Amino acid sequence: MSVVFRGAGALRVDPADRTILRLLRDRDREGYPSEVVLRDGSRLLIYNISWGYDPVTVAAQVTTNISPSVRGALVEVFSTHAVVAVNDPETGDPLLAVA
Repeated sequence: MSVVFRGAGALRVDPADRTILRLLRDRDREGYPSEVVLRDGSRLLIYNISWGYDPVTVAAQVTTNISPSVRGALVEVFSTHAVVAVNDPETGDPLLAVA
């Protein structure tokens, strides 16, 4: 699910933002988990996502593991602006590195 709030001007979304969301959404649909690494070093195990945009930001706010809920998985919220990498949690292989 994505929700976009439109303000007075057109929403400008960073291309990296779209790439991150597309990768996580596609892996979710295919039934594959993802590991997201954030700028602060946090690592989040993600099974599914929901996202939306604040009217004044260009980065999506992502909520994880909420629909459907996954037993034992934490529900977390992060901004795509904070993402530095997306990995395959089963193999450790990098799927995406964000500059």
